[in-house]
Amino acid sequence: MLAIENNGDKFSVETLLSGQKLLSVCVQKIAQEIGPGMTETEAAQITKSTLAKHGFGKNWHPPKIRFGPNTLKTYSEVSEPNVILQKNDIFFLDLGPIIAGHECDYGQTFAVGDNPDYARLRDSSKMLFDQVKSKWSQEKLSGQALYQFAITEAEKLGYEFVTKGASGHRVGDFPHQIHYRGELRKVPETVAGHRWILEIQIHDRNLNRGAFFEDIL
Repeated sequence: MLAIENNGDKFSVETLLSGQKLLSVCVQKIAQEIGPGMTETEAAQITKSTLAKHGFGKNWHPPKIRFGPNTLKTYSEVSEPNVILQKNDIFFLDLGPIIAGHECDYGQTFAVGDNPDYARLRDSSKMLFDQVKSKWSQEKLSGQALYQFAITEAEKLGYEFVTKGASGHRVGDFPHQIHYRGELRKVPETVAGHRWILEIQIHDRNLNRGAFFEDIL
């Protein structure tokens, strides 16, 4: 196994995967409470409350909640303030809390209203994730080859694939950074499962919107 995939003595695959599954459930619950007329700040309060209610502690990375045109922002960019979710719109959640000493990281895009282009953008982010994960599972590609495949497939759908701040990364027992701080996209070898987060971020400049999906390999 690669040295960059090491974990601490307290690492448990079962704890990591159960936390990841619980986080995905929380994201669905949070999304159900978000609707038109709301701001990202209001959604952040719902997020904080929901995660605490389900036993999550501090965040190992700040939560990213993006509404409307802010879905075009990359991870390190600050959202434009006071953006209000519209009746026909799109938003995504990218949450990285800690539970039982293990890092979770899950992100998903949601559409409100009935705009078919937004629905396609949302669905494409998840479809690309499934496609890329399947490619990794079947062919055991390196991190570099995996992201090149993702970029090519996104372009076939007519979307711009975003790698800045969304190039995949390690997770494990907190903090994983003592083992590896880099991007999955830059790993030249085949990577192991249950240690890496695959991130998919796509932009549609014509729609002025983006979509995001991430989960564990």
